[in-house]
Amino acid sequence: MPRARTVGLSIAVVVVIVVVAAAWRLAPLWTGPAIPEGAARLQIATQSPGLTFGCATALLSPARVSSAGDDLILVSVESGDTMPVIWPSGFGAWRVGGGAVVADPWGGVVGREGDVLDSLSGGVGSDDAFVICPLGIVHADD
Repeated sequence: MPRARTVGLSIAVVVVIVVVAAAWRLAPLWTGPAIPEGAARLQIATQSPGLTFGCATALLSPARVSSAGDDLILVSVESGDTMPVIWPSGFGAWRVGGGAVVADPWGGVVGREGDVLDSLSGGVGSDDAFVICPLGIVHADD
């Protein structure tokens, strides 16, 4: 086999491996995190799947993770009002052991019921809901 063809084939194989690995790593953006055994899914609003390279820079005022019926909600620490938010693509929420949990697409816990989230950034969307930026989200275990 000519050297140029061998090099071309090697590059093609490496490209295919990188594309498959990237697709495997990004798959949770479309599927969301796996639900733990014994948990029940809670409803949250999420963005459409896609890659984000930049976000608005507003900071959401501190909010407590809570639930209402089958919905995960954020409640303003200052006013006690429910705060309408849209989570990044792939985020999920569930109730486990009686408490609500919100997690990133790979299962990293962002907050548990009662936790105060005070570092969520993003901006207000066209429907007056705060659109949370996926960049820089602090996890509960960090």
